[in-house]
Amino acid sequence: MKNGMNLFAANVPAFNGQGKLISSWNPRFGKVGERPTFIIIHGGHGVGHGNIDTAVWAVKTFDANVMVLDSYWSRGRDENWKTWTQYGANMRTLDLIAAARFVKSEGADPKKTFVIGDSQGGWTVLRAFTNHNLSGEVKSLLAGGIALYPNCYAKESFWSGLPGGGAANTDIAPPLGDYVAPVHVFTGTADTATPTSQCNVDRALKGAYKWTSFEGATHAWDTPSGGVGRPGVDGKCTKALNIYNRFAVCRNNQYTDTTRNEIVAFVERHTTK
Repeated sequence: MKNGMNLFAANVPAFNGQGKLISSWNPRFGKVGERPTFIIIHGGHGVGHGNIDTAVWAVKTFDANVMVLDSYWSRGRDENWKTWTQYGANMRTLDLIAAARFVKSEGADPKKTFVIGDSQGGWTVLRAFTNHNLSGEVKSLLAGGIALYPNCYAKESFWSGLPGGGAANTDIAPPLGDYVAPVHVFTGTADTATPTSQCNVDRALKGAYKWTSFEGATHAWDTPSGGVGRPGVDGKCTKALNIYNRFAVCRNNQYTDTTRNEIVAFVERHTTK
């Protein structure tokens, strides 16, 4: 156990029952059903320190049950930098459903269970709550979702020229919206990894319960630049490891605080007592 989080283990039965997904599952023993539950899903770089930082924050803030779910290590991969591949939002929506089934089986209350996804994880949140043939199960397992700087899709985007690009509304670039449950989307105007110009703004963003846009924020403005569970170093910038797009990542303490305060308000509003 590190930073209060349990070690990752293969513990979540896959959506189709074939094998198990890896996660760090951290229930509040003796009061699982009483507490909120968060399933935290990673971006295209795989599980990172930002996901662990969000998990630590959720435990501290809500005394929550928290799962950090992996979709890549479970399949022998480290990353999905190309984004629009078989490892994209459709596959990961099935992983999210599997995780939500699992936490329910562990005693979590679906009416108090939320998902927080960043980047490709945020894209997965948008896809999961879009109206589709699995929406009934999604709504029965999850009360709402938070999408942080999510991917969207437009044919004219940078990514359309990459393998797996092409036409929208396919398995690798599925439609986003209309949403069947509350979704809060956060974006930054200086984000060169997942710019909102990629999105169908009216449907994917304005169609959400709430859309918060931060002026001048890069991708991953909440990156834990001071270390997991520690105050961030405001303004500290790095470059992503993604070989296709070395986009900037700059910590912004004010926007991080606002993001987390708005998540608290969202959860309080959409938790069924």
